[in-house]
Amino acid sequence: MPTPFQWKSVLLAGLIVSIGQFSMGLVFPSLPWIAQDFSITSDDAQLLISVYLLGFGPSQLIYGPISDALGRKPVLITGLTLAILGLSIVVGGSQSFDMLVIGRFIQGLGAGCCAVLARASLRDSYDGANLPRALSWVTIVASFTPIIAPVLGGFINHSFGWLAVFIALLSYISLVLILLLFLFTETLPTKKPLPNVRAMLSTYKSLITSQYFLSFATIGWFNFSLIVVSISVMPFIMQIQIGMTSDQYALWALIPACGLLVGGTICNRIRPIIGTKKMLFCAPIIHLTAGIWLVCAPLNPMAMMFGQFLLTMGNGIAFPCAQTQLLVPYKEKAGSVAALSGGGQMTFSALFSMVLMSLGIQQAWHLGLVVGG
Repeated sequence: MPTPFQWKSVLLAGLIVSIGQFSMGLVFPSLPWIAQDFSITSDDAQLLISVYLLGFGPSQLIYGPISDALGRKPVLITGLTLAILGLSIVVGGSQSFDMLVIGRFIQGLGAGCCAVLARASLRDSYDGANLPRALSWVTIVASFTPIIAPVLGGFINHSFGWLAVFIALLSYISLVLILLLFLFTETLPTKKPLPNVRAMLSTYKSLITSQYFLSFATIGWFNFSLIVVSISVMPFIMQIQIGMTSDQYALWALIPACGLLVGGTICNRIRPIIGTKKMLFCAPIIHLTAGIWLVCAPLNPMAMMFGQFLLTMGNGIAFPCAQTQLLVPYKEKAGSVAALSGGGQMTFSALFSMVLMSLGIQQAWHLGLVVGG
């Protein structure tokens, strides 16, 4: 009998997964100000993002197998405590750029637990039709946060300075940690001995050589990459080519964020009727439509945001369906599967966007060709 759908687990997973995204997105608008205060180049300031990702990405591969053995809650609490320690170093050592770099790396090491354990705990808690429903809402949070985080970070930085951004982030993660201590219930039914390095590598080797795993993991990787590319290119289109100010663009950027909500809602309504696999085939059709629109549409704010709205709506449908199909056969290895999927997602999207940016993707029709292709 399927586990009854409970909103508490979804809400807590949403809070957990938002931490990793906020930790990166809130900081973006502050980088020029940090560079100015420390008399460093913008490339040097970008190191605060790079070292965070250096800790965030690889650490997922450790958190997954350990949580499959020891349980989700102790690993989650340990990771968030480490993230808080890193941010405390940033805030306490704010007079030294080296201390900022060290603190951000430690924060990344801790925050790496978030995406892994959010999805693994949902796989523990739900079966059948409830699993894609739960994942769709968490996907909305995971995709919405990178869009809204720079907007919030920009407002905080403008009003209170860049240090306030890190203080706000420290306060947010501390609050989430307190909530999880009291509200999060262990979801792993059976604990096992801690795996050794060889066993962990063997598990990852079996997954990365599995055609089933790669088929559905790459769908998630590609869809997340489209979001990364669009939020990198669209500000240039809206602010440089169309002539918007940054605060005007921040408000317009809420439109594609709503696309994720619409996509997730459509997925939850229609997927139980037509099935997960058929629902998954709808996403490429929507993306193709978005690509054609961006190639042909006039260069004005509403047309550009409608194209990105279609893109994110397709993401809101594709990602939860792909994640559901990915996790269903691996309930005993949910942490490892989520870890490898999440680590691959970060790596693939970074390489994919880097290659496209190096090719000079900066026009709306360029983005349309990428999305539609």
